[in-house]
Order: sequence, then structure tokens, then C-alpha cells
Amino acid sequence: MKVAMAEDRGSRRLRIGILDNDVCALMMIDMLIRHRKPDMEVIWKETKPQRLMEHITYDALQPDVVILDLVLNGISGVDVCRELRRRSSTIRLIGVTAYPLEQYRARLVDAGAQALVSKDSVGSAMFVDVLRGSNQHGFRDEVADIVQDGSQEFMTPRDAYEHVRGEVDVRGISQREIGILSMYARGMTTKEIAKSLHISVGTVQSHTSHAARKLGVRQRFEAIRICQQQHLI
Repeated sequence: MKVAMAEDRGSRRLRIGILDNDVCALMMIDMLIRHRKPDMEVIWKETKPQRLMEHITYDALQPDVVILDLVLNGISGVDVCRELRRRSSTIRLIGVTAYPLEQYRARLVDAGAQALVSKDSVGSAMFVDVLRGSNQHGFRDEVADIVQDGSQEFMTPRDAYEHVRGEVDVRGISQREIGILSMYARGMTTKEIAKSLHISVGTVQSHTSHAARKLGVRQRFEAIRICQQQHLI
């Protein structure tokens, strides 16, 4: 099994940060780590994503691992993961959830995490393996409550950082622009698109140009490729 391995820390303890808006769950994870694993230390635990980002931005002492609850008040833990990954190429990011793992797996891979774990398995030997970035207890992809690799493979922190930093921001592209690129992708001509949408050829070309510019490319085929990669069309 392929595992996103942690960097060698020497003899020092593994530093861990925790984000969970459920105070009881936060305290439970903290307790399990503090009282059962002498080679690990919790350097902070937070209930609000803003406080986590402040730690990552300003603290001199940084965690080796951040455990992220994926269901937070008013914001997705997946979005928090992506923003944290944009800021760090070294921290291992571990998503935890009480919901079915497949609900989050693909999105968490894309957001730059290193593993996804069921809350039921927190404190288990396999969970400790995940924190350490190892596989001493031989868990496989078939294990239902811990996922580290498979058809949607989690990347190392460095590879995930480069992946997330290289993402194209597609939020500015309009539905009309996506629709026109989708028509081109299906093989329609500019005239056919204009006729179908009851707009002029010039308007079609203008929308296409605007879409390409928003996506940071010049050519229509490049804009179509990006939209396909982002599953917009």
C-alpha cells in the first residue's frame, strides 16, 4: 500500500493541532493523544477556522499534523483544508468525520489532505499510524473507517501543495460562458451556438474571450480543457 509518508522529525515529539467545532469531540481527541501517546503533543486545539489560520500564519511553532473536522459551523472543513494547504507544504492534514467517508474522499484529495478517518476510529492503532504517516499495523484500502489511498490517491504534503497552488480559480466564470464552452466541446460551430442561444456571433465570441481570460488562457480549446478538468462541462 502506498502511504503519504511523514518527514523525519528526529527524536522530538510529533506536534499536532486540532480543529473541531464540537467541543466534546475536541476534548476527546486531545485527551486520547495527550494521555496515550507520549511521543505526541497537542500544541493547540480550536473550534473556529479563523483561529486555526492565525496559528498557521503567526505562530513560530508549527504543527506536524492538523486534524480537521469536516463539518463545521458555516464553512466546509474541505474548504478549510484547501486554504491551509495553500499556506503550507509540510503539514500533514487529516480529515475526520462521523459521516460516510466516500461522501468526502474525492473532494478531500483535491483539497490537499493526506488521509480521511472516521471519528469512530480516533484513538485506534491505525489512527496513530495515520498521524505518524506510517503503516505499522498493516491497514489496507478496504478498511472502511480509514482511507489513505486507492483510486482517489492522497498525495504527500509537498505534492498536494503544488497541486492546490496550481489550481485555476473558476469561480468568476459565468453560467452563460460555461454553457457556450460546453457547446463548443460538443462540436458546435460559433454560428450554431449563436442561433441556438438567439444571440449574435460577436456576442458568442465575446463570451468565449471573457471566459478564456478569466481562466488565464488565450485559446478557446485551453478554456474548454480547464473546464473539463474542473468538471464544469
